Amino acid sequence: MTAPRQPHRLSGQVAIITGASQGIGEAIAHHLARLGLHLVLCARNTQKLAQLADRLRQEAPDSKTLTLACDVRKHEQVQAVVEETRKAFGRIDVLINNAGVAPHTGLMQEISIEDIDRTIDTNLKGSIYFMKVAGKTAYPFWSIYDASKFGLHAVTEAVAEEQRTNNIKVIGIYPGAVDTSIWDDIHWDQEPKREGMLRADDVAESVAFILQQPPKVFIKEFEISPLQPTV
Repeated sequence: MTAPRQPHRLSGQVAIITGASQGIGEAIAHHLARLGLHLVLCARNTQKLAQLADRLRQEAPDSKTLTLACDVRKHEQVQAVVEETRKAFGRIDVLINNAGVAPHTGLMQEISIEDIDRTIDTNLKGSIYFMKVAGKTAYPFWSIYDASKFGLHAVTEAVAEEQRTNNIKVIGIYPGAVDTSIWDDIHWDQEPKREGMLRADDVAESVAFILQQPPKVFIKEFEISPLQPTV
């Protein structure tokens, strides 16, 4: 006689995932749903969110899914996501600050004001907004993107120290180049070697690994990269 399968330790916890409609966010959603977490999926593309939610319900029927339109650059929309999550589930256990954009490559003086604002507002301010209510790798000719990510690293580290006495883990996950659609609109003199990049699933597995650590274990930051240089 087979013993009944025991629920995972994370089963029933609630995770907000920003930028969930594609790429790394989508991959993380699949992994966390299989672990039994309830998910709040946020992105600007509501059609893709709805399609993802349908797939997750078939794949992990015990995992409840809520989809919410959210532009992380707008504080009032971030606040609405938090309020709707608490209304629906009564709790927030995990926040995955995944939403991000990349500007066109070029020297800093060549980057438009619009690209600067969009990158800083999405990659840095959007994450701060969520933390309030990655990466460590610098890429040449991508100075504004680098600034947004290095700034986010500093904020993450500071908030981690502030909150660890409250038994809240704030962890920076810093992947190297990941093969997602973020590269599609970027023009390079020499094309990056996308076949050697990390997969979105590689990052999602890292998130799942971190969440499955014992409650008293604190991984301060987690860095993964492709074995061979790709950019």
